[in-house]
Amino acid sequence: MRALMWLLTIILALAGLALRVQSHVIGAVALGTGALVLALLACPLLWARPNGLVPDALAIPGKRRLLLALALILSAPLTLPWPLWL
Repeated sequence: MRALMWLLTIILALAGLALRVQSHVIGAVALGTGALVLALLACPLLWARPNGLVPDALAIPGKRRLLLALALILSAPLTLPWPLWL
């Protein structure tokens, strides 16, 4: 689980930096800042237990985790700026 959190942290941090560089695209700076904040929140160095397990409040069982991941993937276009997806 800790490896997955590290992977998510690296992906979000790189995506945030790439979006911040693309400042000529409408909304890229805001999305980049959001991705960097999410990378900071996903970082296991800040809040995960030393044994590698996620705290009980954040642990989500299997079927709910799958449905949450599906909902996140399907709602990703909603984060794009309006002119790009209308």
